[in-house]
Amino acid sequence: MKKIGYHLFGVAVGLLLFIANIASASACAWGHYQPEVPEPLRK
Repeated sequence: MKKIGYHLFGVAVGLLLFIANIASASACAWGHYQPEVPEPLRK
């Protein structure tokens, strides 16, 4: 019984990580947008 509980816990963690990954990717609609750095700030 304990083995089934560990298996279900692992599946739940994997599913929650998958959902969190989808939610964070949808929040960043522009992908990895990086604006151009102004000339005075470049060093």
